[in-house]
Amino acid sequence: MTEETKQGIQSIELGIKMLKIISDYDRPLTITEISNLCDISKSKAYRYLISFVKTGFLQKNENLKYSIGNELILIGVRAHSNVDIDKLSTSYISELRDKINETVSMALWGEKGPFFLKWEPSNSHVNIGVQQGTQIKVTQSATGKLFAAFSPREKTEKLINEELNGDQTAIDSFYNELKIIREKKFATTQDTLIPAISALSAPVFGKNGEIDACISVIGFTESLDVSEDSIIAKELKKNAYLLSRDMGYVEKRLFPSLLNK
Repeated sequence: MTEETKQGIQSIELGIKMLKIISDYDRPLTITEISNLCDISKSKAYRYLISFVKTGFLQKNENLKYSIGNELILIGVRAHSNVDIDKLSTSYISELRDKINETVSMALWGEKGPFFLKWEPSNSHVNIGVQQGTQIKVTQSATGKLFAAFSPREKTEKLINEELNGDQTAIDSFYNELKIIREKKFATTQDTLIPAISALSAPVFGKNGEIDACISVIGFTESLDVSEDSIIAKELKKNAYLLSRDMGYVEKRLFPSLLNK
C-alpha cells in the first residue's frame, strides 16, 4: 500500500480543507458560507470553527464571521521564512527603483532554481516578458550566477549541467567565473538572455550566512552602466547590504567599503 492510498484521519483532512477554503478569501466568511463551500452541515462546521478559534487558527469578528487567525499565520511564517524578506525588501526595492529609474527585481531560490519574487519596472518600462514567478536561468543570468556562486554545489550542479548540455569545457569555464563572482559579491550579464538587455545583481545574505535572495537592476545595454564602480552598482550593493543587515547578517566583509559610510 502506497502513502497515497493509506487511509488517513478524515476529520483532520476536512479541517485542513476548511482552513484552505477560508484562506482563499480576502474577506471573513459566515458559517453558512463555510458550510456551503465545504459541503457540510452548519452544525458540523460549527464544531470545527469552535476548535479553530480556541487554538487561534481562526478568528471570529463581531459580525460572527471567520478569517485566518494569528497562530496559523505564525505557523506559515515559520514554515516559509521568505515571508520576512518579502516584507523587509519592499522599501529597498521601490526606493532603489525610484532613485536610479531602472527596473529593479528580487529573486529567491525555488525548487526549480531562481525565480522573481518582486519586479518593479522603471518609468521606461523595460518589457522583457518577465513577471512575478518567472524562472531564471542559472548560467545565463546575473541572478543565477550569484546563487550558483554562494550556494552549495550540490544544490545547483544539476541545473548547471543541464543548461550547458553537459559540455565540460563550458562547465569548467562557468565555475571559474563563479570564483570571481564570489570574490566580488557582484555579477553582471549583457545581451545574454535578451538582445539589448543587461543586468547587474548583488546578493542578500541571511543571519545564517547563506544567500537568501538577489537584488538586480535590469535595463537597456546602451544606457545601463554595469561596471562595478558605477553609481547604479554602488546603490545596488548598498541596498543589498542594508537588506542583508536587516535579515540578521553581521559578516563585516560583506561590501566592507559601505560600512564606513
